[in-house]
Amino acid sequence: MQSLSTVIRELMEHRELTGSQLAEDIGLSAASVSRIVTGQSRPRQVTLSRLMKRLCTSKEEEQMLIAAYESKDAEGLPLAPLISEAANAQAEEERVERFLEVKTQSILFKRSVARELELAKHSYFADFCRGSASTDFLVNIGSRKIALECKSNVHRDISKTVITAKILRTKLGCSEVLCVVPFGREEIEEESIDIRFVNLSELNETLQSITYAKDEGSGR
Repeated sequence: MQSLSTVIRELMEHRELTGSQLAEDIGLSAASVSRIVTGQSRPRQVTLSRLMKRLCTSKEEEQMLIAAYESKDAEGLPLAPLISEAANAQAEEERVERFLEVKTQSILFKRSVARELELAKHSYFADFCRGSASTDFLVNIGSRKIALECKSNVHRDISKTVITAKILRTKLGCSEVLCVVPFGREEIEEESIDIRFVNLSELNETLQSITYAKDEGSGR
């Protein structure tokens, strides 16, 4: 049987995750994650659950991770701290501050998108949910539904954004999904029939073109 640290490293490679990225995603310090992936400590139950959620995409991977966690070799390792030790306290605080900064940027950007929609007098629902699917804004143009996904960090998780758009089109019955970014859509190389990337400054022009296309299609 593979060791717990080996299983975690292999799953990280499959997900193309670095130690610092994994630490941010599961709420540990980079130092704590480093000790886990190098076999110096083992995660607590709550951390194991987060690891499974972030790293495992199948029951087989979950079972492999659990088996390694419950092995005798892993049982002999000291538990990783939930919060970093004093030596890593500053790094942990900085990580949380970065999280809050990103969260604040996201909220402020969504407000900027809402202002643009209000100025153009578009009919929309904010934080629209249906079943397990949700979108930042759902704009109604006649009978067409346009989902708007706000992305304040242009280059983060582009592939995830594209997959999200495909799901939204299916579950929300959207005619189109627009991913609104502050600027730099020209630098995004990802292409998909399920989504269009739009700079905030171009949003209302893009929605207006959709309106014109609707009117022409209806013969008006």
